[in-house]
Amino acid sequence: MKVIWSENAEISFDKIVLYIEAKYGVVSAEKFIRKVDSVIHSISKQPYIYKSSNFNNQHRKATITKQCSLIYEINKENILLSYFWDNRQEPLIF
Repeated sequence: MKVIWSENAEISFDKIVLYIEAKYGVVSAEKFIRKVDSVIHSISKQPYIYKSSNFNNQHRKATITKQCSLIYEINKENILLSYFWDNRQEPLIF
């Protein structure tokens, strides 16, 4: 399936990459980016691989690292990446 990045996904991804780069270095940021690419590839091949949200069955949560997750939706024709979430934050109801 085709994967589409929402504006929120792009912004939250960029913020997380910049944070990792500033705190842990370029190598760690590149490693994170590779993990994200791998998870997105898996989602594009098997959209239902990750569990749906407890609050909203349309949203699914893919764990990238123990600190970061990707929230996405599956539509008829594509997969919408909604946003990246820092798991250390208070949970959102979505």
